[in-house]
Amino acid sequence: MWQQRVFIGNMQRFCLVEIGSGTSAGDVLSMVDAQGALEQGAGSGGWMLWEVSQDFGMERPIRSFEMLSDVCGAWNTDKTVNLLVIKKTLLAPLLSPKAMPSASPTCSGYVQWEYKRGKWQKRWMELREHSLWLSKRDTGKDATFLCSLNNFDAYYVTRVHKAPKPYVFSVKSTDSLSFFESTSDYVHVFSCGEGEGKNWLEKILLARSYVLYQERNVLSSASGNAAGGLQRAVTRKQAPGQRPAQPLVNVNVPKADPMNAPIGFEPAAGSLLARRHA
Repeated sequence: MWQQRVFIGNMQRFCLVEIGSGTSAGDVLSMVDAQGALEQGAGSGGWMLWEVSQDFGMERPIRSFEMLSDVCGAWNTDKTVNLLVIKKTLLAPLLSPKAMPSASPTCSGYVQWEYKRGKWQKRWMELREHSLWLSKRDTGKDATFLCSLNNFDAYYVTRVHKAPKPYVFSVKSTDSLSFFESTSDYVHVFSCGEGEGKNWLEKILLARSYVLYQERNVLSSASGNAAGGLQRAVTRKQAPGQRPAQPLVNVNVPKADPMNAPIGFEPAAGSLLARRHA
C-alpha cells in the first residue's frame, strides 16, 4: 500500500489516494469522486484515469479494470517524472467493459514507421491476432512480427516529434524497460494521416482491452478451479469394497529372467542353467 498523487484536469490540483495490489483505475476514480473533486471539469466525454509517461513523452487512458500496481510497477524507479491524471475523454465509452469486443479487432494500412530515431520507412502494418506485423508491401508475404498486445499498449505521443505525416502515435511495452536490451524494442512510433491514426489508436486500444479481458477471465477461472479442486477431483462415487473399473496406475509385471533362477529352483540335468549353477 502506498500513497499516490492523482492530478485532475489541467494538473493545477491533485488528490492523495491509497493504492494497493488490488486497486484498479475504477477504484481510484470512485475515491476521487467521493472527495468531490470530479464535480467540475472541462472537456467532453467521460472521466478516465491516464498514465502520463513523461520519460517518453506519451500518455494513454487506463481502463477501469486495470490494476494500478501493474501500471506504476513498470515505471522507472530512478525517475519520478511519470504520473497519473484524471481527465475527460471521448474514449471512455469505447474502453468500458460494456463495449468489450467479442473478437480481437483487426486493421491494416500503410504507415510511416520510425525504425531509427529520426529515420522513417513506409511500411504496411497489420493488426491481427492481437499482434502488430510489418511488411514492405500490402501482400504481407514478407511480414515480420513487431510486438504482441499481451504486453504492449497504444499511446498518444505528446512530445513534439519530427515526422513525415501530421499524426503521430506509438505502442509501448507495459513492462519495465529493464526487461529490454534496447529502447527500440520497448517503444515503436508511427506517423500517418489524422483520420488513419485515430482509427489505429482505437483498434489497438480495443485489441489490448480484449487481451486484458481474456486474461482476467482465465485467471478468475483458474483461481476458481484451484479453490474447489479437491472436491471436483472425485468424479464418481464407489460403493464400499467396490474395485475401480481400471487401475489408477498401470504397473507392468517384470518378465522373469531365465538366467537368474529363484531360490529352490532345480534346473534340468545337462541344461545350460544346470552347468551355470554347478
